[in-house]
This record gives sequence, C-alpha cells and structure tokens, in this order.
Amino acid sequence: MTVLVVGSGGYLGSRLVPALLARGHRVRAGVTDPRRARAHGWGDRVETVRCDVLDPGCLPDALTGVDSVVYLVHRMGSGPGFRAEDAAGAAAMRKAMSTAGVRRCVYVSGLAPSGGPRHPLSRHMTSRLEVEQLLSDGPTPVFTLRAGIVLGSGSVGFEMMRTLCERLPVQPVPRWMRRSRVEPVAERDVLEALCHALEVAPCTGHGDLGCGEALTYPALLRRFSRVAGLPTLRVPVFGVPCDLVAAGLSPLMDVDAGTVAGLIESLRHDMVTAGPAPDLLPPGWEMTGIDDAIRRALGD
Repeated sequence: MTVLVVGSGGYLGSRLVPALLARGHRVRAGVTDPRRARAHGWGDRVETVRCDVLDPGCLPDALTGVDSVVYLVHRMGSGPGFRAEDAAGAAAMRKAMSTAGVRRCVYVSGLAPSGGPRHPLSRHMTSRLEVEQLLSDGPTPVFTLRAGIVLGSGSVGFEMMRTLCERLPVQPVPRWMRRSRVEPVAERDVLEALCHALEVAPCTGHGDLGCGEALTYPALLRRFSRVAGLPTLRVPVFGVPCDLVAAGLSPLMDVDAGTVAGLIESLRHDMVTAGPAPDLLPPGWEMTGIDDAIRRALGD
C-alpha cells in the first residue's frame, strides 16, 4: 500500500512514518517544506513531496498513485484565523482525494466532549470536528480516530505536563481545571491504531481511543510527578482565565501561546472516550497504562 502522510514533519507524523515502513508500506511524506523531512532518520527511505493543503495546486502531484491518506493537519498555532485555514485545507484535500481516486483516508482528531450552552466547545475542538465533517462529505471513505492527550515525548500535551512538573514545583491549578476529566493514551497505542485503521478497521465513521482510565488534569499531573520522581505541590487558585494560563506557559514551553491556549481551553470539558472500541486495535492488543506510557515517553 502507498500511504501519503500529510503532516509527516509534525510530532505524530514523524513517528507514524517509520511505523508504516516497518510494516512494509510505501510511504510518501507530505510536508509544506520538503527540507523538514531530511531532519528525520527515515528521510532517505521515503518519497518526500510538497503537500501544502492551503495551496491546492500542489495536491494532485502529491496524491498521484496514492492508495491511502493519513491527514494530520492542525493549524492551531498559525494565528486567530486557524479555524478558517483548517476548513479550507480540509475542503481542498477532500476535492483532491476524490479526483485522485484515493481509496481511504484516516484523520486524527481529539476526543469530542458534548459541550452545551454553558460550556461551548473550545475553538480547537470545534475546528477538529469541522475538519472531520468536511473530509467526510466527499466520496473518499474517511475514518476518524479521536484520541485523548497523547503520552509521548514531543506531544504538545505531554510536553505541557513535563514543563509544569519540571519547572513549577508549586503549580497553581485554576478551579475550572479541577472539575473535568481527561483520558490520555500512549503514543504506541495511537500509532498501532493508525496502522490498523489503514489496514483492517472500518473505512468510515469514527472511534474513540483512550487508555481506559479517566482522571482530572491535576491528578494526571500528580501521576507524572510521581513517575518522574519530581516533588510538586498543586495550589488551587480562582478567577484565572485560560488565556492568562497560556501566556505564562508559552515562553516556558517555547510554543506559541495560541496552541497552548487551545489545549488548555479544551480542559474545561470532559475529554474521555464514549466506551471501549475493540475494533480500533488488533485482537489481543493490550492498552498501555498511564504510568507505563509516561515512563516510555520519559525514556525516549
């Protein structure tokens, strides 16, 4: 199978490419700047193509001869207009996949909370659900893998935890962050689910992927601190908005404030799976527990 990984220069894409190669697939690495692929150890084992979804003219060449597409584009850090850019990119990819006759597309989204009038969805989550719908509106079968916070070295969610625990021994925890639950998932399980979705799983619809354990974000920070052997203390604080938290974390993480704000804003909701999804992983596959996932990520 020839697989185009759109966004292969990012965190998840750069891990998925070698996983696909190890399974015998031909990989085409789609990046906005082909020079980015050379920084990875797999750069000389794949065909690298320019694949900028905001420049539809480059998509036909990128998709020629491709059987399946993994779509990993999220423009949350590109500025306040990221939602419109995400939508435009998804619409362009949908049209290009249809023209090229792509047989399957797998899109990675986040766990979708119910939201509601009192707690509307975050801009980050709203955009992801819009992209899912836009991709699915075309003739190409699209399967969406909805995953929680990915516990892996390089994941923005994981690095945010690492930064909080390593650099802030005393962690202020806003009240709203203590109410909702999150269900993280190990990097190895996400990669296996992605490969399985390309090879075996249903071609359409969506599935929720989590570790099977839901906990509050402060409790997750405690778990990280314990596994990492870091003494930390969490102090409840009141009246601290998301943007202020993001502004404080952004320079510590060396990540733009928009990306950090989008992730933190999502913590207002329960980010948990709707229930077990046995078809997402091969029979007999054992999910990785939170502590083991953190140890693996710290050892990377």
